[in-house]
Amino acid sequence: MNASEEHLTNVAHPDVRISVRDFGPIANGTVDLRPLTVFVGPSNTGKTYFATLVYALHGILNGFPRLPVKNVRRTFLGLNLPYAKPSEGSADVGEEELQNVLKKLEADGRSFTFLDLPATIRDIVAANIKNPDLLGTDLVAELQRCLDLESVSNLVRFSEDSNEMTVSLGVSEGGEDLWNFRMVVLGSVADMVTDGRIGDLILFPEGPPDTVLRSSEILDRIQHLVREKEEDLESFRDSWFLSRHRTEGLFEEIIHNAAAGSRAGTHYLPAARSGIMQSHRVIASTLVARSARAGLEQFPVVPMFSGVTADFIQRLILYDEGSRNRFALQQAQLQLFRTGASGVSLSDLADVLERETLTGEIRTSESPVGGYPEFVYRPQESEEDIRLSRASSMVSELAPVVLFLRGVVGIGDMLIIEEPEAHLHPAAQTQMAVTLARLIRAGVRVVVTTHSDWLLKEIGNLMREGELGEEPAEKESKASPPRSLKSSDVGIWLFRRNGPTDGSTVEEIPFDPIEGIEPRDYEDIAEVLYNRAADLQNRLEEASGGMQRKHE
Repeated sequence: MNASEEHLTNVAHPDVRISVRDFGPIANGTVDLRPLTVFVGPSNTGKTYFATLVYALHGILNGFPRLPVKNVRRTFLGLNLPYAKPSEGSADVGEEELQNVLKKLEADGRSFTFLDLPATIRDIVAANIKNPDLLGTDLVAELQRCLDLESVSNLVRFSEDSNEMTVSLGVSEGGEDLWNFRMVVLGSVADMVTDGRIGDLILFPEGPPDTVLRSSEILDRIQHLVREKEEDLESFRDSWFLSRHRTEGLFEEIIHNAAAGSRAGTHYLPAARSGIMQSHRVIASTLVARSARAGLEQFPVVPMFSGVTADFIQRLILYDEGSRNRFALQQAQLQLFRTGASGVSLSDLADVLERETLTGEIRTSESPVGGYPEFVYRPQESEEDIRLSRASSMVSELAPVVLFLRGVVGIGDMLIIEEPEAHLHPAAQTQMAVTLARLIRAGVRVVVTTHSDWLLKEIGNLMREGELGEEPAEKESKASPPRSLKSSDVGIWLFRRNGPTDGSTVEEIPFDPIEGIEPRDYEDIAEVLYNRAADLQNRLEEASGGMQRKHE
């Protein structure tokens, strides 16, 4: 196994399963997220709804962590732990619990699990998924924002036997459940309840002390924080385990270490991106002008963007390729995500996309008026820049992909793209499939919605290459990064409409080395078109023969 093949087996992402019931147009469905997850099916079956749900969940959790804690400080805010004050006489239960935790942390070669934490701490962490005012409230607010809803009850799909919506999230690793979360929204009253559990997940793995983070390292960090906040250190040296600062700091550090393992950014390229790119100058200048004006001037009520569209526009207005510097540390820490000897970066992939598909480059300049960035296209072997409003729709469609790879997306992040094939020639659609494969080979999680037969056919071919263990002749070169896919790294999910009032269901399309991954209705449509064409051709030939005989 070479470095690029080894890369996909080292991606530090747990397995994620998301289920919904009576969610928007979806009656029920379950999706297992893979490095590349593809949603296919007719329009209005819920593909965008599900993609937005993935965006909302991934966003509020900063990824799908091994422990469901978004904000460790908020989780521990206002604690009154039983060992927060010095005890008199014999040690109380709190002190004993703390000492037991420290002994387990310091035990060489022993793994430290969630159940090794005191019950008080376990309850505090579990409140993130059980208390509806925490993760549940965050999810409701994010869904309303992303889908531009007045109330989350607007999402509930009412049926004869149900008036509630269910969203479930399960996170596992190596076949073992790490944690799960379930939210139920009662549509009639817009009420919401949540529940969930955390398994006995390993917080610090078993191994030699020089390879495993132990309490001495954690306490060194906490000691540094304490020095910054406290003047009298002697009391802490004499009885450090009785210090509220050190006690809370110890558990904050433990939880932070477990929750931060899969932290990642989330990015959404909406279906309207081509039009937004072409009108970006107008949108940006209008927003900048309004934000700068003051006084008594009154503005009419402005229609709201959906959250995913607003996020996309904001990233364009604040775009700065230099901001990629903030990913330098992340890039170094996640070196295993890279493609080995080829050293392919996301900027390299943007270059390849420009060279192979756009046959030109996307350039950025600063507006002389508002200071916001402007984007232009320069064809190969040309010295003239073309505004995106005058370039082809394909350029406007792919420009944000190039820009996001250069200045927004980081290794380990999730990128959601609606209809990546839009406005692309069939050949460009197959090249887009290769770009998606290269992205996941570089360590980016990708979710796409699509209607493209060409895109699916090429993804199937890339999976066949992966099954054969093959790459193109120029494999592993910087000019042509690795692109083959393993079947286990790809999930194709069909959103099927069951009836005019029954809602849609979601099912996986299994990969077949012979048949590929095409939805069956694509074959049915192709057969109908072929039969119709053959019938019309026969009738034309008969009509042509009749006309010829008439003239004779």
